[in-house]
Amino acid sequence: MKNKVKISIYAAVAGFFYLSAPAQATPVKVEITNQFAAGGLALTPFWVGFQDGSFDTFDVGSAASSQVQAVAEGGNTAPITGLFSAGASNGVQGTITAPAGFAGAPVFEPGETASAIFNINATDSGYLSFLSMLIPTNDAFIGNDDPMAYSLFDNLGNFTALDIIIYGTQVYDSGTEENLGDGSPFLPGSGAGTAENGLIALHPGLDLEGGFSIFGALTPAGYTVLEAAADFTASQLFEVARIRVTQVSEPAMVGIMGLGILGMISMARRRKALMLKT
Repeated sequence: MKNKVKISIYAAVAGFFYLSAPAQATPVKVEITNQFAAGGLALTPFWVGFQDGSFDTFDVGSAASSQVQAVAEGGNTAPITGLFSAGASNGVQGTITAPAGFAGAPVFEPGETASAIFNINATDSGYLSFLSMLIPTNDAFIGNDDPMAYSLFDNLGNFTALDIIIYGTQVYDSGTEENLGDGSPFLPGSGAGTAENGLIALHPGLDLEGGFSIFGALTPAGYTVLEAAADFTASQLFEVARIRVTQVSEPAMVGIMGLGILGMISMARRRKALMLKT
């Protein structure tokens, strides 16, 4: 009888782990930092998507989709969120905002950092995609066109942290609005930009066609855009953004699992006592 009770306890514990394993995910913290110095550009709320490598956000050399255009021209992540939901049904996504941004727009001002927690796994959400607009510009954005560029798990399924620096030479131009400065969103009194029938390409820089009018412009945050701080193609080492993805410890989950196991052992002991009485 004793052996049967022991076996039932072990089976219950094993069953608990077995049932929990498929549902378990790796909780990760995604931290976004605007690397521009004071007087530089801001970053719009940051869309991140964790996927299996099959969702292609955009392709350099091709026309921008309406979803990418929405981010690149106005920082609107709702369309890409909808597209990702349909195209990566088992993926995980979210938009990270910086609550300390200027009133009415939770953007990442120069030097600001914000983060969010996501639950991912190696099978369905092991690769990172992201999009964010640089403001105030016409259609400059950052993102990754290779869906498998940033892997979060090795071949054995072990989590691997990411620490990504986005340089100015990696900023993209969506090719949908001319880089004239006029019409740049998030500037007081800005109107609509001039349409451009182009393709996604690396951004040529802000100093185009005799000058970029955002330099010296006052942002809604109350600071003036400075050329030295905002011209992201001026140097090969100009840092625009930093993205860090790290694993979050699970002390609470361990505690819950421990309580569950103790509860099952207690139930088995009570069952044993009842059986001995009878």
